Amino acid sequence: MKNYQEMLEHNVLYEAGEVSWARKVTQFYDLTYDEFASAVGLGMPQYDNTTMFEDIEDDLYLEQLAKVKGSAPASWSWVDQRGVTSVKNQGQCGSCAAFAAMAVIESCFWQQTGTLYDDLSEQHIVDCANGHYYYDNDGAWGAFGCDGAWPATYLDWLVTKNNGMTWKESSYPYTASEGSCKGSGGNYGGAHVTGMYNKWNTGESDMKDLVYVNPVATTLVATYLGDYSHGVYDDSRCCDQSTDANCKYTVNHAITVVGYGSEGGKDYWLIKNSWGARFGEDGYFKIKRGTGHCGVGRQGYTSAYCAHI
Repeated sequence: MKNYQEMLEHNVLYEAGEVSWARKVTQFYDLTYDEFASAVGLGMPQYDNTTMFEDIEDDLYLEQLAKVKGSAPASWSWVDQRGVTSVKNQGQCGSCAAFAAMAVIESCFWQQTGTLYDDLSEQHIVDCANGHYYYDNDGAWGAFGCDGAWPATYLDWLVTKNNGMTWKESSYPYTASEGSCKGSGGNYGGAHVTGMYNKWNTGESDMKDLVYVNPVATTLVATYLGDYSHGVYDDSRCCDQSTDANCKYTVNHAITVVGYGSEGGKDYWLIKNSWGARFGEDGYFKIKRGTGHCGVGRQGYTSAYCAHI
């Protein structure tokens, strides 16, 4: 009832034009914030000031980026271009990074083959990359099954340990739990991942060009997102990197940026989430762009480069 009453009060402000996003009743309304975090598997591997950061910039991706540098239009959507696969649901497994990474790869394969394959297997990398480290023995950048990972760790595993090959969902279905790696046998045969573009401690201005090349995986604070309905998410409960230098260190969810634009005079990123199509606007949400709201795009971002097989 507390959640419901807060929603009613918030939506009065939305109808009056005083806030830019609306809330709705969801399946999470009988949960506290801590229970919600558990229900959607919020959490990322932690790190401190001793953790190494290493950018990886695939040469072929850089060539693509150089072609569009400074020419990205005012608004763009890969959804409108029919280059984004359907919205998935990670359940309570903390596998958001696997879903963000695979969403990037699915669009990358579509660009190479002209065929949008829906969908590739997140469970494959959750199981088989479990225990892989983006840096040698650096726990912060490891993949830990349902206990979280960073998207770059999965892309690194695919390129360095699996010849860039991904399994099909039909051969390796999602279970929302950790399992033993099945090895090989159900690979998608149209394309493979050959490299990635990964930057740490980033800014949103550069991400605009990246998104114009291909969808981008990044992270944010999703603690209060559970009842988002529509509009541009701009929540006073969530930190802004522009005013809180620690905001990017509190991110707890990986998502995929599939576009950007402006609505009601407010710039936004268009985000593909992994909480099913019932969430937000058919599984998507818009979040304020330009101030690092909820830390979006400020801890780091990752995209892929792919090629025909």
